[in-house]
Amino acid sequence: MCIRDRTDLARAMPASDARKRSRRASDRARPKTARVDASDGANAAREDSEDELELAGGDAYGALLAALGANVARESDEDEDASSSDASERSGSETTTSSASDGEDEDSPPADARAGGSARASGAASDSSESDDESDARGEKSDDDDDDDDADDDASASAGEKLEEGGGMDEDEGALARHLRVGETLADAEAEALKTQRVSFPKTSAESVGKKGAWEGANGLEPPKTLDVPRFVNAKLRERWRTVTGSEGFASEDQARLYSMLAAYVDVQHGNRMLIPDQGPAGQQLNDETLDAVCLHVIDHVTRTRNRVMKNNESLAKKAKAGVKVIEDDLPRDQGFVRPTVLFLTPMRNIAGRAIMRLLELCPAAHGRNDAVNKLERIEEDFLAYDGSDSEDEVEDEHGNKKKKYKPFVPDDHKALFKGNTDDHFRLGLKLTKASVRLYVDFFGADIIFASPLGIVTALQDEKSAADFLSAIEILVIDHAHVIQMQNWAHVATLVDATNALPKDTRDCDIQRVHESHLNGHARHLRQTILLSAFQTPEINALFNRRCVNFEGKVRFRAPQRGVLGKLAVKTRQQFERVAMKASDVVDADDIRFKYFTKKVLPRIRENPEPGVVIFVSSYFDFVRVRNLLVAEDVSFAVNSEYTEPREAARARTLFADGRKRVLLLSERAHFYFRRRIKGAREICFYSLPEHRDFYPELVSYLAGSSAAASARATDAVAGAPVVGHVAGVVALFSKLDALKLERIVGCARARKMIDDDERPMFLFV
Repeated sequence: MCIRDRTDLARAMPASDARKRSRRASDRARPKTARVDASDGANAAREDSEDELELAGGDAYGALLAALGANVARESDEDEDASSSDASERSGSETTTSSASDGEDEDSPPADARAGGSARASGAASDSSESDDESDARGEKSDDDDDDDDADDDASASAGEKLEEGGGMDEDEGALARHLRVGETLADAEAEALKTQRVSFPKTSAESVGKKGAWEGANGLEPPKTLDVPRFVNAKLRERWRTVTGSEGFASEDQARLYSMLAAYVDVQHGNRMLIPDQGPAGQQLNDETLDAVCLHVIDHVTRTRNRVMKNNESLAKKAKAGVKVIEDDLPRDQGFVRPTVLFLTPMRNIAGRAIMRLLELCPAAHGRNDAVNKLERIEEDFLAYDGSDSEDEVEDEHGNKKKKYKPFVPDDHKALFKGNTDDHFRLGLKLTKASVRLYVDFFGADIIFASPLGIVTALQDEKSAADFLSAIEILVIDHAHVIQMQNWAHVATLVDATNALPKDTRDCDIQRVHESHLNGHARHLRQTILLSAFQTPEINALFNRRCVNFEGKVRFRAPQRGVLGKLAVKTRQQFERVAMKASDVVDADDIRFKYFTKKVLPRIRENPEPGVVIFVSSYFDFVRVRNLLVAEDVSFAVNSEYTEPREAARARTLFADGRKRVLLLSERAHFYFRRRIKGAREICFYSLPEHRDFYPELVSYLAGSSAAASARATDAVAGAPVVGHVAGVVALFSKLDALKLERIVGCARARKMIDDDERPMFLFV
């Protein structure tokens, strides 16, 4: 609502204003403490939208609806009001011990989401100048939030903000409206069937996938039809998309297909997510088509959800003004238990920062005026700034930003992934209004929550009721899931199970307007999960198939796998050995592999008189098992794991390169995080194949620097006779359970032959 001045506000909303003033007076009368009660924080976060969410009884209810109707009809200059609201924000700031939003971002569980949870010592900071966050933390409603929500209310009534059904939308209703309508009628038996159903995708061949990949639907589901243009919620978003991308349509066919899946509200698993290096200042990625499609879908969803509530509020206000009594059964079911509807998970701050910056770039509300986005500098500082502490390891780019100096052997994907702040413990709330975007807001007052799995799990551990802000999540985005798997994949399973659970505390929620599906405990069946990863793994597939139970169904993108054998920088002997397993041996798979390594591979390593054997292990549990075996067998070895101190890791590599240690035991996570150069390698033994396909040629390339291997090749070339002894080469163990890994290394066609051929347990590539 656009209110011209405080006098008009007092005249238009006598009952509502009196109620607010009474609540504020009671809040101020409370003793001030360093910690904020969870229920108080929740009430504060919801006060800024009580005009649109609260339906009280009696005279107050009628007065509120009458006030809404009177103010909806009021016309005023929107920009002037917005400017005055921000001026009020700057002049009316109050100090507090610590803001709730700061605590959320600075790696501490949200104070309002958990009753008295402790803040992280290293990250907690106070900011007395941020009045909007502080008001939320104390249970007070700031004037600027009043005006922002007023603008939202007025937007719902204005002609320029009416929903536009474009680009392939249904004639009668949009995809979101249809999704909610059908979800409300979901029966208990149907919901239970979704939890227990067996998910199966069509067994397509590598030829049918093609060069560009193919989308597959589960359980006979036909993938949604590809749209010609995005489904823009309004003209402003269409114009913003055209300004940013240069076209009203899609950048490519791949983006069009991905967005079409997202717009249909089915669960989506995209198995070809590539990280594109930054192409400009402030962490902006200019051609990340996958991220653009996801951000557009998120903005569209949040806007449609808010417009739906505003439209219903307007209708109720008109009925109240006309004297029409609204009974409980006629109230619209258009809300969740809390306001947040989107949860965006990323593994590290830098990736989250890139997603936030791109979302702000595409969001029309962020470009209405100069101060439309608050605390943008903090985003650049907290998420995009380079975190190197050693000045000798940093250089400045053309924009004056500091960045780490990488040695030439470090690949580009590693530089792009670990560029900037790599902290994996963070949470941030983002609120979208008609004319502005508010960052670092209270969770219960946010529309979108950006967080890491660790950041959410720590909040859940501090207070069980902290999961309440996840109770109404309608879109769950898990970006770079393959990177999260290198951290702790169990955190993802924990927070997915906690999402869409019935809240422990209803707070100031209006139960009469909560979705019927939420009240019945079926909210998780309406949640759309978007899984983005560079490749498929059994863990990612299990989460997608078992814990994503959207009634709309699920689709996945199968990318073509041609293998990486052609990328080897050194010509060497590669021996793949199949560990015999049956389908019933899934539980004992680790024991079977370990037994095979102990009896078949380790004796060859012990008999080898030459040092320089690198044993690569993908799982840390297997890493510990092999390490204990080498100790028991009295094998001279050194270790490089993700838990090895940098100095000890460097010493181990030196001892190995000098030949004083015959074996180097290397974990995949250590190679993932550090990409340390290994010298003196004569043989690479893959106890288990790497998840990341690029790791295979990288490790094999270490053989090129072996002086022993070079000498052997020279002798072979001169004498013209086969080399006697253990020369440079590769030994890789695999089983039927490693089909996905094997496809990424040798290609789909070769992998199928190697797994199905029961007669030959060994395959040689030269």
